[in-house]
Amino acid sequence: MPAFDLTAADEGRHLPGTDDLWGESWYHDFAAEDGAYGGYLRLGLYPNLGVSWCWLYLVRRGQPLVALFDHAAPCPARDAPLDVATPGLTMSWRCTEPLSRWHVTAAGTAATVADPAAVFRGESGPDVAVRVDLEWRGAAPVFAYQAMTRYEQTAWVEGEVVIGGERLAVRCPGERDHSWGPRDWWLFPWLWTAGRLDDGTWFHGVRSLVEELGSTNFQTGFVLDPGLAEHEVSRIAFTPHLDGDALLEQADLDLDGRLALHVTAERQAPILLEAPDGRRSRFTRALSRFETTDGRVGRGWVELNWPDGWPR
Repeated sequence: MPAFDLTAADEGRHLPGTDDLWGESWYHDFAAEDGAYGGYLRLGLYPNLGVSWCWLYLVRRGQPLVALFDHAAPCPARDAPLDVATPGLTMSWRCTEPLSRWHVTAAGTAATVADPAAVFRGESGPDVAVRVDLEWRGAAPVFAYQAMTRYEQTAWVEGEVVIGGERLAVRCPGERDHSWGPRDWWLFPWLWTAGRLDDGTWFHGVRSLVEELGSTNFQTGFVLDPGLAEHEVSRIAFTPHLDGDALLEQADLDLDGRLALHVTAERQAPILLEAPDGRRSRFTRALSRFETTDGRVGRGWVELNWPDGWPR
């Protein structure tokens, strides 16, 4: 059984805990099946700190990273819509059909970054106006975690992205999640991944990367076969190859022996995360190519979190 009884009401906000780092987030990504474009948006609320974390990252083949993030945006009142507005950013998140459809819009001034690792050094390039109007439509029922208050859903994503004078029609696979609880990004490293193969197989996996935890290392996920039959995952093997900035280059990924994948990172979209007490974490995300030993190919995202002192 999951850590909570999932209902339609869980798509909305939850009563905060007392921890300063108690947070709640709505996280949506998308990745073109040929890898030509992708992106992710996240609204993360820290109500006890009075701030929201707002992320909008866009990648395209042959183009620089487009990055817009604000970690000091106001936190909406608990009974208010999921809207955030600052001088450089507006975001709106609407559940149009509980446990199935979300509509996300955002607009603002983003930075273009030729070298994604420059984000870790606080560097950026020329500004560009961006606008996003996208819908996530569930491709399968939501997957509720058994050990924490969190759920995921594979989805088809449709709509439009505008970057400067370029309009991009989006129709591709994606993923969304909603979670609430303590949000200490600087505590331990982890892996998160999700994608879709060209035969219609969807997959998701998440695990801590602290090997010393052994059998108590948190691991979960799923494989959805082309008929959308769900197979829960409880063991995830992951062997990454990183560059000098801890960005993923390649990896081997095995989901419970059910799905073995070779991963090639194609487009990087990292963020530097700084805690109120000064701790730092290099949070890396890469639109990636996945290939099976029998030749199936797909795209999706791989996320790695590296707090200070990691990777070792």
